[in-house]
Amino acid sequence: MTRRYVSPASLLLACCTLAACSDSVAPDAGHAVTVSFASSAATTSASRSPASIVSRSVTATSGSDVLVVTRVQVVLARMELQRAGATCAATAAAGDDTVDEHECAELQLAPMLVELPLDGSVANVLSVPVPAGSYASLEAKIRALRSDEDRGPGSQAFLAAHPELAGISTLVTGTFNGRAFTYTGAPRADLETNFSPPLAVDAAPVNLTVHADVTTWFKTRSGSLIDPSTANAGGANASTVADNIRRSFRAFRDDDRNGHDDDGRDHA
Repeated sequence: MTRRYVSPASLLLACCTLAACSDSVAPDAGHAVTVSFASSAATTSASRSPASIVSRSVTATSGSDVLVVTRVQVVLARMELQRAGATCAATAAAGDDTVDEHECAELQLAPMLVELPLDGSVANVLSVPVPAGSYASLEAKIRALRSDEDRGPGSQAFLAAHPELAGISTLVTGTFNGRAFTYTGAPRADLETNFSPPLAVDAAPVNLTVHADVTTWFKTRSGSLIDPSTANAGGANASTVADNIRRSFRAFRDDDRNGHDDDGRDHA
């Protein structure tokens, strides 16, 4: 079996070049599977590339407080698409771009920086060819990468390109009651989406959308807004915001790229 490893240098392109991770001479062309990102339910079924997004702000209000988020970036440390019927356990850690030596993972992505769209669209981040077949689950990990942890050349390349993100998994900028803020945190989010029935990759296009509702990140359980400046490391609301971010991510099949689960398990 040939597993695919996507190099970090090409991950932000709409179509990525793949390198074989086994001893095969060249990977099977396969069928295209796209991975998209959304931060709220889309207002239109049209998907966009990140470069085409014009409006990049989300506003939330509570009483007299006004939160405006103008940019959100997250570090996607690892993603795997696992075959149906395979019995094995993943051994690689998040941010480790060494290939797992098991038959489950057909697609493995190196660490990448993802910018979430804030205009209600579903942004296409990458498209990769995957061999035809049935797939049981998608696993993804949002993690901070650290310079003192050697997770392979992909992680090293990521930190060389983004040294300011060492130890950071999430970066948010905007204003709170008119005052500019920058939130930098290291919340960990694990996505494990099981497909029932299994995801069939064949001639028909397949899109998987990773969704996170950023309007919930800076809110208390009662719905009051949190000043993001109190949520950075050591702040009074650091753990609350980190938990909100961790719980907000989910992934689902979304072939029409409208930000809703095609299988009807939609609670966005």
